Amino acid sequence: MKRPLSAFYYIKENRSRGAVLVVLLFLTTLFYLAGNYIDSVGYYWEKAVDYDDRICLVGALSADEDQRDYKEFIKLLEEDDSLIVMPRSGRGFSGLEWKCTMGFEMGSYSFAFNSPEDMKTAFDRLGIEADLSDTGDRCVVMSSALARQYGLEAGSVLDSSVNGSIPGSYRVSALTEDDSYVLFYVHEDTNLTRANIMSDTLSGDELRRYLEEKRGDLRVFIPECLRDTIAAQLDPFFRIFIFTMFVLSVIHATTINAVLAGHFIKRRYEFGIYRAMGMSRKDVFKKVASEICLADLIAVLCGAVFNLLLTFMLNELVYIPTGEYLPYFSTAGLSGFILSNLTVVIPVILIRSSSMCRADVTDF
Repeated sequence: MKRPLSAFYYIKENRSRGAVLVVLLFLTTLFYLAGNYIDSVGYYWEKAVDYDDRICLVGALSADEDQRDYKEFIKLLEEDDSLIVMPRSGRGFSGLEWKCTMGFEMGSYSFAFNSPEDMKTAFDRLGIEADLSDTGDRCVVMSSALARQYGLEAGSVLDSSVNGSIPGSYRVSALTEDDSYVLFYVHEDTNLTRANIMSDTLSGDELRRYLEEKRGDLRVFIPECLRDTIAAQLDPFFRIFIFTMFVLSVIHATTINAVLAGHFIKRRYEFGIYRAMGMSRKDVFKKVASEICLADLIAVLCGAVFNLLLTFMLNELVYIPTGEYLPYFSTAGLSGFILSNLTVVIPVILIRSSSMCRADVTDF
């Protein structure tokens, strides 16, 4: 039995109008894809942030000319059974710039170790799988994804000819599959004025606070978490995205409402009869809301499939072969879609249902 008052019945019997509404609502799902592109910038830093949370670099300050404070601090740490201390060169080591899916380049991050054994100790705790049997002094380990961006492979030479920021010449001894954009150097040195500190029980801010407590008044450098640095840089980026999504959503909502105004004006006769038959304002609201929500559900399902397939094709055909990646899910994408969809759907339901509630059969 047909139910002419149901939302499904109306959309089925008015396919062309229903299709127009679905297509207009479908456009809001594209904000999800846009958000994934925005959040992909943060994706490239995820591994670096995770590794930095678990490896804290400490170093001597220039004011500590004979490194007396630094040596005393390292001795305190080595006496602590909860910490793993890996002294390393006082040199600075650069990462490789990489291109993200947004089309621009960003700087990378790096860790340095004084021996392959220290690197293996760190990799075991970080969960990084790599064959370090061919790794020695002046070697570098990187992910396959980062290597693809520069056309490198195991055995390649990484020096200033590849990227001007590389301090010297290093051999790529192994590639990992952790999809990080981090360089791991082995550089044996006797000038050990820095150290990588790890713990099996502490990480992140907790590890740094613990080290700061041990440092006391000693002149030793302990950097802030990379997580805080990246968050401070990317937060304005995400705020601009959300604001832009809101503005575009308002414009889109206005467009849809204008289209539906003409669509519903022809239904005033229909709703006038409903009102004459005793349909309450609440019932009118439910009917309008159910029709728009059903169209929105169809649009969201189609949009989800479309975004999934498009992301898969972009990754497989464009991004992964060049060492890039577009996330299938992101907080920014979900937030952008929800904000856009609600900004469009809620006003449309309220405006159209309010208009239909004023329909009166005596006006015709």
